[in-house]
Amino acid sequence: MQGALLLNLMKAALIISIVFQLIAAFIALGLTKQTKFNISWIFISIAFLLIALRGILDLVPFYYKEVQAEIYLIYRLLEILIAALLLAGVLFIKQLFKSLKRIDDFRRESENRVLQAIMQTEEKERRQLAKDLHDGIGPLLSNIKMSVSALDKSQITGFNRTVIDNISSLINESITSLKYTSNNLSPHILESFGLTSAINSFIENITRLGKIEITFSSNIENTRFESQVETNLYRIICELFQNTVKHASATNVSLLIHSHENRLIIQYFDDGIGFNPDDGFQMSGMGISNMHSRLKALNGDIEFKRIRPNGMMTSIVLKTKTKTASHGKA
Repeated sequence: MQGALLLNLMKAALIISIVFQLIAAFIALGLTKQTKFNISWIFISIAFLLIALRGILDLVPFYYKEVQAEIYLIYRLLEILIAALLLAGVLFIKQLFKSLKRIDDFRRESENRVLQAIMQTEEKERRQLAKDLHDGIGPLLSNIKMSVSALDKSQITGFNRTVIDNISSLINESITSLKYTSNNLSPHILESFGLTSAINSFIENITRLGKIEITFSSNIENTRFESQVETNLYRIICELFQNTVKHASATNVSLLIHSHENRLIIQYFDDGIGFNPDDGFQMSGMGISNMHSRLKALNGDIEFKRIRPNGMMTSIVLKTKTKTASHGKA
C-alpha cells in the first residue's frame, strides 16, 4: 500500500515538473523574437524544450516497462544533445551581450545628441537675443543719453534740473544693466579669449560687491577647448557662483581648474551653509539635474559633497581635447 502511494506521489511530482519545464520552454521560445532571433537564445530555448521532453520520457517507464531499455538509450542521447545545445548557447551568448551593449551605446549616443542639440539651440537663442539687445536697444539708449547730455543745463533749474539729472542717471544704469545682461546671455570674452578670461571677468563682477573673497587658480591659461566644452563649463561655474552669492551665505570661495593628460578637473569650494544633494535641492535658474545633463553631454562627471561643519565642494572631471591657445587676453 505504501509502495503504491509512493509511486503515485513520484508520478505526480514528475508530471508537475514536466508542466513547469514545458511552460519555461514555451516562454523561452516566445522571447526569441524579442532577442532578434539571436542564435544563442534559440539554442537555449531548444534545450529547455528537450529538457521537458526528457521529463516526459521519465514518465513512460511507469506505464510501459517493456520499453525501458529503448527509453534509456533515447534519454542518454537527449542528455548529450541538451548539453551540446547549452554549450553552444553559452558560447554564442557573447553575441547577445555585444548586441545589448551596442543598443545601450546607441541609446546613450542618441541621448547625448539630443542634449547637445538642445544646448546648441539654447546658446544660439542666447546669442541672438544678446545681439538684438546690443545692436537694437543699446544704440537707442546711447542716443537718448547724447540727447539728454546736449541739453543746456544752465537754463534748467529747480525741479526740472533734478528730473533731468535723474533721467541721466537712469539712462546710465540702463546701459550698464544692458551690457551686463547681454554679456550674461552670450559673453563675448568666452568666445574671443577662452574659459579662463571669461571666468576672471565674471569673478571681477562678483568681487565688486565686496561680500565674498574669491581665490581662482588654473594651469590652462589661454588654452582653448571645443566651443561646447567651454560654454557648458562656463554656465556651470557661473551657476555655482550665483548659488553661493544668493543662497550659501559664504565669505570665501575657491576655484581650481587643472588640465592634465587630456583631462580637465574643476574643484569649487565655498564655506557657506551647504546643502544635501540627496534632498533634490534645485539651484537657482538651472538646478543640479541640468548640471548633470550638461556634463553628461560632454561625457563628464559632476559630484556635490557637503563639507562639515560648513561648506560645499563640487568636483567636475571630463576628458577634453585642446584647440589652439588664444592670442591675448580680455
